[in-house]
Amino acid sequence: MTPVDGPDDGSKQTAIDSRLGRQPHRPDGGRESPQEDAAQRHRILRSLREQLERHPAIKSAWGSPDGQYAELATDVDPAQFGRDSESASLRVTWQPDPQLPPETSLDDRRRTSLTSNFKIHYSESSGVDCGVHLEPNPHVDGHLHYQERPAPTDEYDYDEVSLTATAPVGVLWEGLEIIADRLQQV
Repeated sequence: MTPVDGPDDGSKQTAIDSRLGRQPHRPDGGRESPQEDAAQRHRILRSLREQLERHPAIKSAWGSPDGQYAELATDVDPAQFGRDSESASLRVTWQPDPQLPPETSLDDRRRTSLTSNFKIHYSESSGVDCGVHLEPNPHVDGHLHYQERPAPTDEYDYDEVSLTATAPVGVLWEGLEIIADRLQQV
């Protein structure tokens, strides 16, 4: 495995030792273990932060807490998404080995082969907020969805989306593309 501070884009399938023998990591960071690996989550989020810093709409990106990222946050230039809002932000989370609630399983991961949970969520000072999420949500058929609301007092609308990416970096870019396309319609 790559050390916590070494380069890793989260796409390698390194093997891990377990009681059941060696199991490969999935490209999305998940594996057949229910344990959450904080060091792996940090490496994935650090890699995603580096990608966000290359995006033309991102003014700045940071992870928190320092040294053991649990989430990323950014300042966004909404004009880059064709928006006239005063300010915007993006929040990204990634859980390589999520604990699924009772009554759910990986069979609920329709439209993707990912086993990790994530959120790529955009918010504007105008009140618009939207994002691509892969997580259990009682309002959505299948865990992968796009959600949007035009104002904080409105209910979210949920739509099915599909992802072809299988590694965190690809998921990030594909999710940002979905958000950019949808923001043109809001």
